[in-house]
Amino acid sequence: MVTIYFYVDSSKIDNILKFGVKLSDHFSNVIPINGLEKKVFVGLLNPKDDIKKYDSDTYTCLKVYLYPEQCHVINEVSLIIKQREYNIIPLKEYIYGTFENPRVIFNTSILPEQIEILNKTIDEPVLFENSRDLFYRIKIQSMLEENDLQEIYYALLDYFDYKNYTNGKKDSK
Repeated sequence: MVTIYFYVDSSKIDNILKFGVKLSDHFSNVIPINGLEKKVFVGLLNPKDDIKKYDSDTYTCLKVYLYPEQCHVINEVSLIIKQREYNIIPLKEYIYGTFENPRVIFNTSILPEQIEILNKTIDEPVLFENSRDLFYRIKIQSMLEENDLQEIYYALLDYFDYKNYTNGKKDSK
């Protein structure tokens, strides 16, 4: 089983813990999987991948336990712009840090016995702060390995000079 994080309206938590969440009534999206249009829930690999909901009292983060075969990973931007073709990766094959904003899609109802409420203070540790930071750390590390450090340094200097110039902070040399 894998743990997927899923936010729900805090006012509905009692019913959700008793009865679960029915896919046909509460699905998040409809996307093509293996050539068929399917209703799906959209969850997270890390509870802090949606920091607004994580910090909110209006939402409760659930830990949902699913079989890996039920889960696929997709980049959030694909869900937002409603692409005709999606880059969907089975969770078993997904390499953490591949997508900037990974989302886990699954097309099954959530039974009450598959649900626990996330305890932010004493719950199991998550291996990385959030998926976006992991993505950038991997990309930056790759740049450091593939490029000369001096070139990276000068590129950053040029970028910050440009950024300061366009923000009205002209250098007074």
